[in-house]
Amino acid sequence: MIIDVHAHILDTGYPVESTTTVNASEMVHAMDRHGISEMWVSPATAFVRDFVASNKYQYDFFKQTNYSRFRNYAVFNPYFPNETSEEIKRCFEEYGFDGIKIHNWMQGILPHQKPLYDIIEASIKYHVPVLFHDGTPPYSDTLQLSAIAEMYPEAKILLGHSGLYDSYRAAIQAANTHNNIWLVLIGPTVGDMEEIIVKSRRDRLLFGTDYCFGGGDWKGESLILDRIDIVKSACKNENVFNQIMFQNALDLIT
Repeated sequence: MIIDVHAHILDTGYPVESTTTVNASEMVHAMDRHGISEMWVSPATAFVRDFVASNKYQYDFFKQTNYSRFRNYAVFNPYFPNETSEEIKRCFEEYGFDGIKIHNWMQGILPHQKPLYDIIEASIKYHVPVLFHDGTPPYSDTLQLSAIAEMYPEAKILLGHSGLYDSYRAAIQAANTHNNIWLVLIGPTVGDMEEIIVKSRRDRLLFGTDYCFGGGDWKGESLILDRIDIVKSACKNENVFNQIMFQNALDLIT
């Protein structure tokens, strides 16, 4: 059993001039082939285009397939506070979405400003986690985002890349300091990830793939295998491995 807490849907809206798409049925087949029971997804196009349309696209995207296999992150844009306020209500009261994804780096959003705080407060109101892209300054530095967890101890903050290459030790510090931070193991090298697993709270480690996030180096399903293999190489303890791959995610949402 595997729960992937960091994935995306892929349409032609991102990256620029992309013609690659993956439909819902293809995603389910990929999950079945690699033992993934559930994916938590966000619309990548929403980071750079119309977030309202992208959230609606994602809502419609899964209507014709096994919706129970997916949990949906909504994407909002603090630069449009009125639209965001309306969209928050729509996504959680009408669509039934399960979380919020914020990509400060791609969206060009300073992490410490009132419109973003309003989104965090909405996550508390609706009892949903917030998945942040982290590890890429200046807008997505790991400690910048962990400061939000300190400001809002009721919020559930997921650091989507555990600091990537340069900030993984900051991610360890953040997870061990704040009870409301979880680390998603995507991005660090095997050696760095091993250090994260050994030194972090084991009940705060999650698995993700970033599957369907497009780009010039789009690898298709091989990306899923790469992510699983890296965690297997970094984690020597079977019980901890199971915590990472599914148990901690189950605990987060129950």
